[in-house]
Amino acid sequence: MGKIVINALQLKKDPSGIGVLIRELFIPFSGMTENECTVLLSEDSPEIAAPGKAELIRIRGGYSRNLLRVVYQLILMGYKHCRGSVLLTTDSKIPLLLPKSCTPIPVVTDMALFRVPQAYKRSRVILWRLQYRLLVKRAPFFFAVSEFTGREMTELLGIPEEKIYILPCACASMYARRPEGEIKALRERLGTDKDYILFVGNLNPRKNLRKIFEAFDIIAAEDKDIELAVAGEYGWKLDMAEALKGIAAAGRIRFLGFVADADMPALYSGARLLLYPSVYEGFGMPILEAQACGTPVVTGNVSAMPEVGGDAAVYADPTDAGDIAKKVLSLLTSPEAAAEAAARGYKNLERFSWLGSARRMDEIISSEI
Repeated sequence: MGKIVINALQLKKDPSGIGVLIRELFIPFSGMTENECTVLLSEDSPEIAAPGKAELIRIRGGYSRNLLRVVYQLILMGYKHCRGSVLLTTDSKIPLLLPKSCTPIPVVTDMALFRVPQAYKRSRVILWRLQYRLLVKRAPFFFAVSEFTGREMTELLGIPEEKIYILPCACASMYARRPEGEIKALRERLGTDKDYILFVGNLNPRKNLRKIFEAFDIIAAEDKDIELAVAGEYGWKLDMAEALKGIAAAGRIRFLGFVADADMPALYSGARLLLYPSVYEGFGMPILEAQACGTPVVTGNVSAMPEVGGDAAVYADPTDAGDIAKKVLSLLTSPEAAAEAAARGYKNLERFSWLGSARRMDEIISSEI
């Protein structure tokens, strides 16, 4: 096997989603593998110590300079770094000019590009689908973050089941129940002393904000003091004015915007529950993050969420605001049910390990290439 090149260009400070996967899976893998390993980072990626024998290379163009980074990834990265190598990357993020001597191995997080293309810019849909066509021809095997995503890859891309290995995501060690003093201090900074339901995620159409707001309207009519805290940056194609149209309890919805990593454990810990009824997820890391903080979870009964939440989460139909509200109220009105869900959440976490997935990745790559 030649050297392993890891595409970590999407790693940024306080990452979410793919950035977390790069930080928690790719970086530890680069330190444990016996193979020569090069990690490609953006110039403004956070500082990390070179793990093991891995070499860190920073390219010109930071995460915030998206166009330059994408052009580098599509054109320059291939001939500068990928010749005679194994390229480990996320989803379809490979060079269009991929050297013949390069073996790409993707870790696929979801098939939302195909299932909910309206959540993305059309130019990205076209590009990413083109890259997937190249991957299907070139990749000897694939990793998927869930059994659900693996099935989606077979159905949508025609990839045989035997060419897909499952590498589950997990929960970063920073997530744990925080003491009341830390929770209180965060509440003071946010300017609220009220109980709150928490939503966490990039605010794009597949996160189902409209149904969450409709459900909260029903919940707010039953509980006069509860608030809804929405933590996350605005995504593509979300019309917030339209999403809030006709919502009587809109004044009790607090938009927190971006919340730093350091504050997230206290934010989860202070919530009555996490409300996460997304319409499509390849995994759903906020489910595990909330459970690690002792917070009950109400999530969607579709895609990968039941696989991740196990018997610890409460599941609702994401298309039915009434059902979402009913499941939330079942926890808000029953301390016993909420405590049981929290206890099961801690147990559910035992099924997932970033380190375990990194070790499995190393074993598979070493045996297959």
